[in-house]
Amino acid sequence: MKSLPLGIGDFERIIKGNFIYVDKTKYIHELVNKEGMYFLSRPRRFGKSLLLSTVSCLFKGKRELFKETWIHDKWDWQEYPVVHISFASGRFENSQKLESKLNMILNFCAKQYGIEYEYTEPDEKFVELLTKLYEKYSKPIVILIDEYEKPVLDNITNPEKAKEMREILRGFYSVLKDYTGMIRFLLITGLTKFTKMGVFSALNNLTDISFKPEYAQMLGYTHEEVVQYFDAYINKYLQLTGLSKEEFLEMFREYYDGYSFDGIWYDEVGNDRRVYNPYAVLLFFDNMRFAPYWSDSGAPSFVYEYLRKHNVSKQDLLNQKVAESDFSQWEIEDNPPHLFLAQAGYLTQRLLTTPTSLQPIYELSIPNIDAKLGIEKLLLSTEQKIDLATVSSKVNALAYAIEVRDIKEMIEAINGIYARVSSRARRQIEKSGKEDRLTHLEAFYQSIMVSLFESTGVHVVSEEESAGGRADVVVRYNGVVYVIELKVDRSAKEALEQIKAKGYHEPYKGKEVYLIGVNISSKTGMIEEWVWEKVYV
Repeated sequence: MKSLPLGIGDFERIIKGNFIYVDKTKYIHELVNKEGMYFLSRPRRFGKSLLLSTVSCLFKGKRELFKETWIHDKWDWQEYPVVHISFASGRFENSQKLESKLNMILNFCAKQYGIEYEYTEPDEKFVELLTKLYEKYSKPIVILIDEYEKPVLDNITNPEKAKEMREILRGFYSVLKDYTGMIRFLLITGLTKFTKMGVFSALNNLTDISFKPEYAQMLGYTHEEVVQYFDAYINKYLQLTGLSKEEFLEMFREYYDGYSFDGIWYDEVGNDRRVYNPYAVLLFFDNMRFAPYWSDSGAPSFVYEYLRKHNVSKQDLLNQKVAESDFSQWEIEDNPPHLFLAQAGYLTQRLLTTPTSLQPIYELSIPNIDAKLGIEKLLLSTEQKIDLATVSSKVNALAYAIEVRDIKEMIEAINGIYARVSSRARRQIEKSGKEDRLTHLEAFYQSIMVSLFESTGVHVVSEEESAGGRADVVVRYNGVVYVIELKVDRSAKEALEQIKAKGYHEPYKGKEVYLIGVNISSKTGMIEEWVWEKVYV
């Protein structure tokens, strides 16, 4: 059984180390077979670095590495000089750090090819590197740039610094325009789409392939690839759990599948064209348990800071209708929240029109449970102005309480969040009339409770309808159901009796059901009274 390439973005190391390589060379061949200059946008941890490493080995003529891949007998294996520039590592807090990184990268490239510089400025050294490589090898050059906008993203909440970084990068990348005749192939990757006035304003011949259907599955794993390449690991999990393969794959898809980069979810014969996040897939098979691996892998600080700055709510994000051109209309730090989070990987797009429409329109949605858990925690933190560490701690406590059916600990975890909710929000509701005031307060606390439960990954529904009416919150997990009714400044017993009188629990035949009534004080904003009963429907 081949090993899992955890954290390895180097193609040569994967092949020589006998790690699993999901063969993407058919898509790569489609791209590299044409001379040109290309740009590809994908979320973090989606294999951009591995893609560029694979392309680098291809153009360096390392045929022996590709003997088990699709491209092996379809490529001419000519060798070209390759310049590989990556901004993936490090944090760029000022212009000095960026220029130092550029010099370090350029010096490494020069050392690889035995070239010495006469100039000292990064853009001048870049020119010198390209011209001397072209002269030395009498061949056009392959240029690969990874995470092109990382220095700007590191300063996304500081417009002046972001602009400073952009100007340095614009000057550096502008070198490419004057030397296109020396370039065999250029591929630039990043998280966010570029604007025509941004860092690539001089490169008017750069082709954006981010939305092109032929490259939609070049990064990420298709369902067929998961089944083919990870079959041994799937069987190992089935032996551990006793699940059927169909049950497992259904759960697996819900957790990690669902990303679409051209908006076409199904092909003309009904096959699913969406892809899994590869990072999450590898960590799942390494740990053999479900968890939000992608969203828990350390959401970049720029995503959290961006959400805090823009005061985003979930309603601002979901079911938004967008056009492809919207993604390249604004500079990175000025992107509307729904577009920014789509590019960051928390949302994905579905095509509502046809691909050949004059202006294709897409709808944004959360792709899977992993991404949902990440965005729920981030939004709960930024919307309610609670630090992310506290939110994570209370979410973990709530998840444990649900698992062990501990109602007391569940209430304590919820109260831990309620205690930190801004009193300003309550005061704004207090200004309304008395009847409206209580209704609005109940809706306010209900929405926070739902977000908190959703952040744990359980199935939660607000206002779920039954024959007798709508329950405030219904939580389902592992065959257990929690039916919760909220009241403000009224008794918890009254809330519990309403559940029973209206039969909110009756749809859950054969389930272990907990009926929970809570009373929240409008003065303290906390659950001050709660009662519960366990029933079998």
